[in-house]
Amino acid sequence: MAYKALYRTYRPQNFEEIAGQEHITRTFKNALKNDKIAHAYLFSGPRGTGKTSIAKIIAKAVNCEKAPAENPCNECDICKGIDQNTINDVIEIDAASNNGVDEIREIRDKVKYLPGVGKYKVYIIDEVHMLSTGAFNALLKTLEEPPKHVIFILATTEPHKIPATIHSRCQRFDFRGVSVPEMISRLNTIIEEENISVSKEAIKVISESAEGGMRDAISLLDQVESYTDKKITVDDVHAIKGTVSNEKLLEIAEAIYVNNSVEAIKILDELVSMGKEAPRLVENLIRFYRDMLIYKNTNANKEDQIIFSNNEFINLSERITNNLIFFYIDILNQTQNDMKRTNNAKLYMELALIKMVDHIEKQEIVIEDVVSELRQEIENLKTNLKSDNIKILKPESETVDSIKETYTKIAIEPKEEIVNSVEETVIESSNTIDDKKEVSEPKEEVEEESSEKEENKENNLFDLEVNSEKKEELTEEPYKTYDIRHVEEVLNNGNREAKIEMNKKWFDIERHVEPSMMTYAKSITTGRLVATNGNMIIIQYSNASLCNRMMTPDVKGIVVKLLSDFYKSNLNYLALPSAVWEQKSQEFIKKWKENKGEYITLSPIEHSALKEMPKFNKEVSEFTPDSVKDAINIFGSDAVRIKKGE
Repeated sequence: MAYKALYRTYRPQNFEEIAGQEHITRTFKNALKNDKIAHAYLFSGPRGTGKTSIAKIIAKAVNCEKAPAENPCNECDICKGIDQNTINDVIEIDAASNNGVDEIREIRDKVKYLPGVGKYKVYIIDEVHMLSTGAFNALLKTLEEPPKHVIFILATTEPHKIPATIHSRCQRFDFRGVSVPEMISRLNTIIEEENISVSKEAIKVISESAEGGMRDAISLLDQVESYTDKKITVDDVHAIKGTVSNEKLLEIAEAIYVNNSVEAIKILDELVSMGKEAPRLVENLIRFYRDMLIYKNTNANKEDQIIFSNNEFINLSERITNNLIFFYIDILNQTQNDMKRTNNAKLYMELALIKMVDHIEKQEIVIEDVVSELRQEIENLKTNLKSDNIKILKPESETVDSIKETYTKIAIEPKEEIVNSVEETVIESSNTIDDKKEVSEPKEEVEEESSEKEENKENNLFDLEVNSEKKEELTEEPYKTYDIRHVEEVLNNGNREAKIEMNKKWFDIERHVEPSMMTYAKSITTGRLVATNGNMIIIQYSNASLCNRMMTPDVKGIVVKLLSDFYKSNLNYLALPSAVWEQKSQEFIKKWKENKGEYITLSPIEHSALKEMPKFNKEVSEFTPDSVKDAINIFGSDAVRIKKGE
């Protein structure tokens, strides 16, 4: 006899053999026992979850010689005939290949004939969502009022494609994916029957790889059994499935975490040479980091996933933070989308690995995580000190300097060294305070300086004062429209939280301006806010002409006011073309890595299309007296201080 695939050999013959669909099997067992079978059912759910199997069990049960009963007997001639497809009363139709009006009309014409052997004619229409609109319309009337001897069972994996008029005429049952424990139980039954030698880990990997489809799991078991003559192992499953082993995933994740791009690329090359596809590796890595998030943030049992019992996985999970995991997953998701539009998926995988290893955002995330840990340490210390009834008025200066020094090291020291340093500082601080239960704070007398307010002789509104030191400084550094010092200031003192919050509201600017200002608002949102220090923002535009327009004094005066009013903060901005921003940001990153902890200076902005503009003075307006304007023109706006008179 020809070989029969395992999933066909072990197709469920009664409701007890159906895995993971108790809510459905229980309903039908009661309905069959009480002889309350409806005329039409709609089964929806993922592939391989038992839709067709239950349909055939129902077909046997309603026609069984021992009916009504909860299950078919599988011994009478009718049950055996249905299993062998020799009884014409059970008609299976594949709607994917019989989706026209003519096929449905043929069904409609034949339903009036009585069954030949059994009590009911059962029509099982698989993939019913593939029917055409005309076919659905032809089926409606028959489905609504079929003859008493006809039962329709419609099965689909995409119920949203089925018209509501069909839904309303059927009882719908939603099949769910089979859980891993339920799948393992069913596979063990088959393994015992077939006397297959397989490791427990391999069974679990097969179950996890099936993604809820029982048929897929049995088919994979069948395939792996043919692959090896020995005991089936996890490596055999990965070889057949094309997936990456947990050991390799751990190796590549460790290389990414320790910023070893060379090792990460090397592992990728090894996997590709073994026949692993880059898209599959991306998918496996996303699942790996997802498992890590579940392990870190839930009470996951070690039995839930094989990898949860791996010591290397546990160690890496304890070191890596949630923010960093989300950062990795975002990059992998973007890479997955990019791979759909290319023929060279490996190239995008290499770029993703390098980005995960060496990216400025990763450095920011690491620093944020360390700062968060430091704050938690301090809060814990405060709590402990309060519980000991220790009153702190002022710690000794040496302790304060030590803590400041520790915070200064955050941006340049490795994470573990920072934590150790902070722990030492905390211990020293605790000992110092313990020796001196109460430290008195010296009183400082603050002398208040008073000056007489000068009256303005022209209009009693403004007072001018020339700052000679500032004047000399400006003489040495003449004004430039595209001054690199603005970029240096923003990048050296970047405020990532402010940038995120401002970007969240960036496109809301257009909804909060007067109609007359809409052109300026659109000019703002056409650009992209790429950096800020809280006061100055850098806006990136696609070309230099847009930047020149945004930096003209007239436009800048209006835009600065719009931004300041919208964000309720005194803001200024610098508009830069994409090419210039990318060049300067990369230059900053490179110098920052070489000179961590130092103030980074950059080379001047050079772009042939960028034009120098007259200096923009925020203080000067159309209401400013001529004397003030003259003073600003002579000495410069930064050298003149304008104060309201009394």
